[in-house]
Amino acid sequence: MKQNGTGTELQDSLKALFKDRVSFEKLERLLYSHDMAALPGMIKKTISTLPDAVVQPVDSSEVAGLIKLASEHKIPLVPRGGATSGFGGAVPAASGIVVDFVRMNRVLGIDPKAGTVEVEPGITWERLEEELKKKGLALRLYPSSAPGSTVGGWAAQGGSGIGSFEYGNFRENLTSVEIADPKGELKVLKGSDLDLVYGLEGITGLITKVKLRVRKADTDTPLLAAFPDSGSLEAALKEIRDSGLRLWSVHIQTPGFAKMSQQAHGGKHGEKLLPGGKYIALFVYPESRAEKIGQPLEKTIQRHAGKILSSELALHEWKNRFHSMRLKRLGPSVVANEVVIQLDSFAAYLKAVEGKFRGGFVFEGIMVTPDRLTMMGFMLADERKLTFPLKYSASLVATDLAKRHGGELTALGMYFTEQAREHFGKELFDRIVSHKKEADPQGLMNPGKILPPSADRHSPIKLLNSAMKMAGMSKSALCSMGNLLGNEPLPFDFGGRMPAEIGKDAFVCAQCGSCRSSCTVFDARPWESNSPRGKWYLLAEYLKGNIELEEKAADSLFCCTTCKKCDVKCQTDIPIAHHWINIRGVLGKKFENTGLAAVRENVLSSGNFWGLPNEAREWITEDVKSDIKTLESGKVGYWPGCWASIVSKNMPQNIARIMTAAGLEFVNLGEEKEACCGLYLALGGYMEDFAKVAAKNIENMKKRGIKTLVLSCPGCFATFTEHYPHVAELLGLDWDIETKHITVLLDELVREGKLKFEKPLDRKVTYHDSCHVGRWFDTYDQPRNVLKAIPGLELVEMEHTRENSLCCGLVAAFSDMGTVGHCAEARLKEALDTGADCVITNCAGCASQLNFASNLAQAPIRQKDLTDLVVEALGYEYVFDPTEPISGFMQQAGQLLSTSCMKRK
Repeated sequence: MKQNGTGTELQDSLKALFKDRVSFEKLERLLYSHDMAALPGMIKKTISTLPDAVVQPVDSSEVAGLIKLASEHKIPLVPRGGATSGFGGAVPAASGIVVDFVRMNRVLGIDPKAGTVEVEPGITWERLEEELKKKGLALRLYPSSAPGSTVGGWAAQGGSGIGSFEYGNFRENLTSVEIADPKGELKVLKGSDLDLVYGLEGITGLITKVKLRVRKADTDTPLLAAFPDSGSLEAALKEIRDSGLRLWSVHIQTPGFAKMSQQAHGGKHGEKLLPGGKYIALFVYPESRAEKIGQPLEKTIQRHAGKILSSELALHEWKNRFHSMRLKRLGPSVVANEVVIQLDSFAAYLKAVEGKFRGGFVFEGIMVTPDRLTMMGFMLADERKLTFPLKYSASLVATDLAKRHGGELTALGMYFTEQAREHFGKELFDRIVSHKKEADPQGLMNPGKILPPSADRHSPIKLLNSAMKMAGMSKSALCSMGNLLGNEPLPFDFGGRMPAEIGKDAFVCAQCGSCRSSCTVFDARPWESNSPRGKWYLLAEYLKGNIELEEKAADSLFCCTTCKKCDVKCQTDIPIAHHWINIRGVLGKKFENTGLAAVRENVLSSGNFWGLPNEAREWITEDVKSDIKTLESGKVGYWPGCWASIVSKNMPQNIARIMTAAGLEFVNLGEEKEACCGLYLALGGYMEDFAKVAAKNIENMKKRGIKTLVLSCPGCFATFTEHYPHVAELLGLDWDIETKHITVLLDELVREGKLKFEKPLDRKVTYHDSCHVGRWFDTYDQPRNVLKAIPGLELVEMEHTRENSLCCGLVAAFSDMGTVGHCAEARLKEALDTGADCVITNCAGCASQLNFASNLAQAPIRQKDLTDLVVEALGYEYVFDPTEPISGFMQQAGQLLSTSCMKRK
């Protein structure tokens, strides 16, 4: 960073202001140089997208201080919300400092009586909706990118979305916006002054607070219908408009979009749901209006040849309303455009597009008023092909066709500034230009956005505008050439640098940011390099030859708890957690994680994570020996895992008692010296070592006649269930062993009447879903069934539960101990908020994390394993308390892994 020769001074000032919330790392800065759009190289070369620094303020005063600092050093500021748009508003045009508002994400105040909420700009729409629901309120409207986009980002870009049929655009639902102006002064804008910030991408000041109107919460009722053609659908929508039917939201899919979405989404789930060749409309209204809306709506649909589809299918489509980019899986890229058209031109516009592209451009639409629609168009492409710019021109043609039919762009961003006067209207345009010149004479507030170079002498996008004009003049010819060249992607062959499926998904990733808000690592350290989408972008850049896979990139790709929270969110159905595990085999050729390298030595030398002698794993003590019965060989085997058998001995002791009480004879497989599943070898990328350990374990189980393997460690369970069959196939070994987690077995034993709970437990408990039992294998009901079967026990749920359960974060210890502490604190807080006496776990790792955290904080809640309660309810008096060994081993693990990092071999 060097502006006016003060680079070092400015860096020092930024460090003093933001401490560890500023980054000058080139790799990190690269991740803040783009948004969702894949741009042709010829366009990217006309601007300077790589920022000099990235900062993350935590409050308005820091933003104001930053603006004063930037003004002093004459360096541009670029505000960034979720970067979920493709218009370039969050992309630097002249380098500068990216201001990432990710940490300014608080709800500042909810006023149910006034029907308003005030928030900081970095809060996502999804999270805001969750907070409002706690107060019996809901959002009036939100964008289709709600899981990843932010309130401040939508105010900055402007637009309409889900719920706009009833409530209009976002501008109509704002009551006030606080900005830090170009002088670093905080100002609150209301009324007509909102026009000096709304939709202007921060060129007049950085948004620091937003107050918006909300509605009373109600159940959304979706009704799905299929129409034979666009004319029939248009006629139905006109009747709805003219009748004044009070719907909340209306969504449209053209036949091509519905087909592609099902090809992309259905390819994973193996089902075709929507009827082919039909125009699909999803009508949504509040349940409280059902009597007034339901029957008239159905009659309107039927009058215009519409067929009402099943309520199950309607709920399915409503649940997937945030998955507009799912068809990118077929690309692996898409060329997109977004326009607003009049309802009266709907069928004519689609006919014109069809005539030009012959099905190549498909659309999803949302009605933004009863007589206008936002149409989001998509064309499959491959950004790796030299012909990609020809495809890109198609978006310009589709936009041009919309304008011929009375339509307009939804936003300007950086790429469509020449249309600003038409977009705003002359009067407002002149007001914005005048205000910008007076307020920001240095042109430092997000330069190159909204205003054309003719109205902004500081604009850094003169070359970009020239390139866009040239593309516009030749767009029809270029588009025709692109159509002739077809949509077939290049082969996904990366010359041995990356497995094909992983490499392909690096380009399939939509960069939508839905994964960020759910990512365990990102939640603790909210830098893009920690987010799944950030990792995919780095990987794509590496595969395109733009960056080298150095230690910083390797560390980013490695840093993952494999919790699968991102898998639940991914709209393109990427198996992210599996890919992050498998990529470690690639990383392991050049790098190794020092913490996992130490664990590898322990596993290979002593057969367990801790490197302790085999006697340390003996859990059949004198206290329990008389209660259990084990076999040398048999059909059922029990695998305790090296963490439980050494640290949380209560788990294997309890399970042995339970299985014996149920009359289930079993083989104890924890006696062998090699009794480690090898998970941490796989996590470290030591695939040859992992295969050897797996082969020994398979041989041992076969020798002892095992047909069903019961496991209490979720990590071991996932390893045996998902990895061992593959390893066995590669090694030519037979694998026909059924794996069963103890929570599933307990549920079976209770339902079969083989466990009789004699002792009531007068206790309130909450249950923690471990990642490798819950999200990995959808095991949610079984452990809850067991808890509900115990007399006297009251089960209360935490805020985030089942597939949305928080990760305990323990696996992050190999990358960042700070993340481990953050995760433990967050989960413990949720458990405490329930008022429960105990937090119940099913995993020795989660148990250690929550046990250690609760005791360290002296919290009024105890950690208990699920089996602790079962044996107590069965009437056993002695249950081993693992608190002391957990404390010792957690401290030992902390010392072992405190300096863990990626190093080149």
